Amino acid sequence: MTPASPYIPGHYLVQLMDSSLLPVATTDYLKQHLVKTGLDPLQLSEARLSPQSLEALLNAWPDIHPQRLAFEFGQQVTLTSQGNLSLLIMTAPTLREALGLYRFLPLLTNAVSLRFYETEESGHIQIQPHSGSAMLDSLLVLYGCAGLERLCTLLTGQTPPLRICVAKEYGVHDLAPALPENWQCDGVISSLTCPSNALDLPCQYADSLTHHRLLKELAGQLASQQQTVPLVSRIRQLLTEGRIAPNQESIARALNMSRSTLKRQLTREHTHFQAILTHFRKENAVRLLLGTTLSLDQIAEQLGYSDQTNFSHAFRQWSGMTPGQFRKHSR
Repeated sequence: MTPASPYIPGHYLVQLMDSSLLPVATTDYLKQHLVKTGLDPLQLSEARLSPQSLEALLNAWPDIHPQRLAFEFGQQVTLTSQGNLSLLIMTAPTLREALGLYRFLPLLTNAVSLRFYETEESGHIQIQPHSGSAMLDSLLVLYGCAGLERLCTLLTGQTPPLRICVAKEYGVHDLAPALPENWQCDGVISSLTCPSNALDLPCQYADSLTHHRLLKELAGQLASQQQTVPLVSRIRQLLTEGRIAPNQESIARALNMSRSTLKRQLTREHTHFQAILTHFRKENAVRLLLGTTLSLDQIAEQLGYSDQTNFSHAFRQWSGMTPGQFRKHSR
């Protein structure tokens, strides 16, 4: 596994083994395996686990329902579950600032991205996994949504009225009957939505001095880590900046590589350019439809479509409705 390969921090596996969610026989086997390999829990906590190894691990036990496990594991999130980001998030002054701190998530894992933005009436966190494993992507979304919902309560001491949306591409409909009423499983993108007034809730453990010290430290760490950012993240950054055409030729040129090299390196990260572009367009289409008054022509242009017709056709394929219907239905 190269430094830029998608990975999951080992401390999540340690937490899962301590959670009582796994069958006893499974936990015992994992502990025995760690002893044989010479790894102690501290070493495992600091390890980087590949998505493929975790997928193989889950597939080895047919009595485990991975999606249910991910959801229930997310419900058990604690204030210290976020690794090196835990204290930073805990000491934030309000829920708004706490949710915005997931811009530092690349310091914890590069297998999933969280993006926070606000519209007139709500705050939204979009969750986009890119682990290279379809199975693990669905688990990251379920864990992320359940974990964020739980974290909002732990931080504020209250239960904000949140709406959870899981993108239909992750195929969690079999789990839907077990999910709370505020969850839906047929969205365009996966997200958590929080009313604006709840974003102003103070965090119970706010500490200004500690928070600002950690902000400075982690900002420096994030800047120094940019050299090992996964190719997928670099492409998403170029698309977000919007200074070049959203096509493979322009992206490859901006990254100083040929199209064939770009394709080959994306294959190593278990994805391809069109998948990255489609996910990017989905996220931003939803953000622009809900958070702005831009016309459909303007949104189509911002997303790199030749005209509104092509944008509307693509959006209908994603959501089953036109952009105008989605905007009206969601407000």
